[in-house]
Amino acid sequence: MKAYDVKYGTKVVVKDDEAVVPPGALPVYKGDEIVIGRLDGMYCNGKNSDGERIYIAAWTEVELCTTETLKSAQ
Repeated sequence: MKAYDVKYGTKVVVKDDEAVVPPGALPVYKGDEIVIGRLDGMYCNGKNSDGERIYIAAWTEVELCTTETLKSAQ
């Protein structure tokens, strides 16, 4: 599913090999767990597992975080 389809506050795992982020933003990698924030133009903001603010392109492919996705990401 695309990041823009995810409800605010939902924990997801990034599935794209190369997530697009704005210039100067923290990098986001495949397998990273993030909590989706709000859609802001072409980016969704959120927080990574360290609590840092991140931005990903709204079309980034993500998967809802479940115990199964956590096990497969390890």
